[in-house]
Amino acid sequence: MLRVASIVLAAVGFASLQPALAADIAGRAPLYKAPPASVAYDWSGFYAGVNLGYGWGDSAIDLAPHNPAFTAGVLDIALANGVVPASLATNPRGVLGGLQAGYNVQSGAFVWGVEADIAAAAIKGSSTVSGTAPFFSTFTTTQEQKVDWLGTVRGRIGATVTPDWLLYVTGGLAYGHVKATTSIVDLTGVSGVPCLNIICGAGSADSWRAGWTVGGGGEYRFASNWSVKLEYLYYDLDSVKYTFFNPLFPFTPGPDRGFDASANFRGHIARVGLNYKFDSGPVVARY
Repeated sequence: MLRVASIVLAAVGFASLQPALAADIAGRAPLYKAPPASVAYDWSGFYAGVNLGYGWGDSAIDLAPHNPAFTAGVLDIALANGVVPASLATNPRGVLGGLQAGYNVQSGAFVWGVEADIAAAAIKGSSTVSGTAPFFSTFTTTQEQKVDWLGTVRGRIGATVTPDWLLYVTGGLAYGHVKATTSIVDLTGVSGVPCLNIICGAGSADSWRAGWTVGGGGEYRFASNWSVKLEYLYYDLDSVKYTFFNPLFPFTPGPDRGFDASANFRGHIARVGLNYKFDSGPVVARY
């Protein structure tokens, strides 16, 4: 009985000490805290902004006789001997600036969407050459090209390198308003007297053209719903064609005595842009 009573008393005493021991251990043990959530930007949503850039091209205007058989090869000979250039690069250069808008969808690190833009442009260039050959006068040929409006409608797909950095590739439709002119004059003629040579003439064309574009870029979010981008695009707007002749040349009727001109419009643009995302929305919490 004495042993049993001792065991009971010891158990009661230990039980009474447990709360104090637990409190002491809790007071000495460090408190565990969950790591703070990392906050990532969500690129999903509508955005719009402005852009400014520079364009340069490798465009050229090609010339060919409209009807070589009818002109008895005179224009062919002029082209073959460099009296008139068969192709003349105009090397257009210039600035452009405008507006863009688009929509993104983000899934994990991947971002895809669509963007459209339109810009007023002054991408223009001209070139002048003079040529002569035996039995020919000296002729000066001037070719000019200009892109004064340029726009695109493109798909974009990319990935975030960091939550605030997006790298992407892009491609789709390009469109623009273009102009081209050609003038051939006789430098050896009498000043003030119109050129009566079959080679002389002038012509032009302007129209809206559609083509394609491809490129890539990077975009960086620097504020809650503001981002800045740097972008490169190559565009090809195909070509415009026109026929010109000298209406004062008296020996052959109609445009059969003239040249066909074909001006291609392709080039590069590099630009910076500023975007505002309208639905900044809640950021994504990641642990």
